Amino acid sequence: MEYAYEANLQPKTLYEVKKSVPLTSEGQKALVNLYQPIIGADALALYFCLLQDFEDTQEKYTHLELLNALDMGIGTMKIAKKRLEGIGLLKTYYKEQPEVRFLYVLTEPLAPKEFLKDELMSFLLVVKVGQSKFRQLNRRFNSLVINTDGYQEVTAKFGSVYNFSQSEYQANQSLVEKATSALTNEQTSQLPLDDKQLNWPLLRDLATKKFINPAQLTDTLKKSLLLYHELFGYDELQLTNLMAEAVALTDGVIDQRKLKNIVYKQSQHLLPDKKQTNQNYQSDEQIRRKNTLLAQGFTQADWQTILDSERLAPMEYLTALKAAKGGYVTKNEEWLLTDLVSKSPLPPAVINILLNYLLVVQNKAQLPQALTNQIANDWSQNKFKTPEEAILYVRTTVKEKQVAKEQRKKASGRPQNIVKKEDLPDWSKNQASSDPNRKAEIDKMMQEYFNDEEGEK
Repeated sequence: MEYAYEANLQPKTLYEVKKSVPLTSEGQKALVNLYQPIIGADALALYFCLLQDFEDTQEKYTHLELLNALDMGIGTMKIAKKRLEGIGLLKTYYKEQPEVRFLYVLTEPLAPKEFLKDELMSFLLVVKVGQSKFRQLNRRFNSLVINTDGYQEVTAKFGSVYNFSQSEYQANQSLVEKATSALTNEQTSQLPLDDKQLNWPLLRDLATKKFINPAQLTDTLKKSLLLYHELFGYDELQLTNLMAEAVALTDGVIDQRKLKNIVYKQSQHLLPDKKQTNQNYQSDEQIRRKNTLLAQGFTQADWQTILDSERLAPMEYLTALKAAKGGYVTKNEEWLLTDLVSKSPLPPAVINILLNYLLVVQNKAQLPQALTNQIANDWSQNKFKTPEEAILYVRTTVKEKQVAKEQRKKASGRPQNIVKKEDLPDWSKNQASSDPNRKAEIDKMMQEYFNDEEGEK
């Protein structure tokens, strides 16, 4: 689904750029060295191009001028824009009267030290550059400890060099105070996570009952809790229980590093005892949805796959898939999925279909990073919002590839060798195969896995 403002973002559409203060040298270093591996070269080029527009005296531009300067198409520019928005470097505003126009507000990047102190930003960076490069960047931007042993400080004091009269100070005091109070700090980039996903009053009440100081729910901790909620599906009660394991009973202080380790360790081995999705699949709306899909050629197995994809958070779904195949979730897969959930515009259910496609349809032993990101980007550009859209796309793509392969064989005029065909799940075909295949086995194991989990609750 494309919103009206997205459809109106055309080469001829006007835009203007604002930024509260010029880009600092620290911000530029952070963009080039720390943000670029995460957002990509296109997004970085877009930021600097918009920054150049801000520094020029011209007030408005057409997107055609922007596209020409960047040497990219409108689709690539839209993706780069979303990557800047997603990491908090750009805010986009839109109006239709008196003319269609966009307002791009650039935000100041986090300074290198603040970036590296931000747990989520550091996590996204280490996934992209690897641990060795990450440690190198930490050393580069870490403050040097200057050894002054054997020296005596002989620096001149302020009062011995500069002086002013009391009468001059009083004469200019009101002007100075007015000027300094008018100055505001430039707002730095923040990840735009939706804090409305969690009930914070309830979370604070539950935390108090667990002897957790509510003052510990800082913006940094709340951002981490939102990520754990979106990635693993933890609700308010579960998050409180996890925090209770990382809190010091003497003062109610939460060790956030310990909390992160607990969350990832528990999520790797267990499916959380989470509440079921709020969707009622027996409602009239869902029954109509099911009947519509069946009439369009989807099978009952397709519908069950859709239910599973919407019932579980991505990390839960991945854990269940790997367990059904007799495997386990690797640390690289945890990092990859965290990166995908935090940056991709794909809904969790669509991400789950992507996991199913790679691990079941293609029968991969584990998630390949390059292919996962390639497919996620493709689906993001196609703006998939529901699992059935992704299923239909996979089904169509598989059929087109098979037809093209057969046509190439016929065109070559060579004898056709017997080629082993890829076993595909029901939802990748128009009709379910009557022959037993790997998908059926995995579906059965997943169902047994879920039944075992429910029996232990």
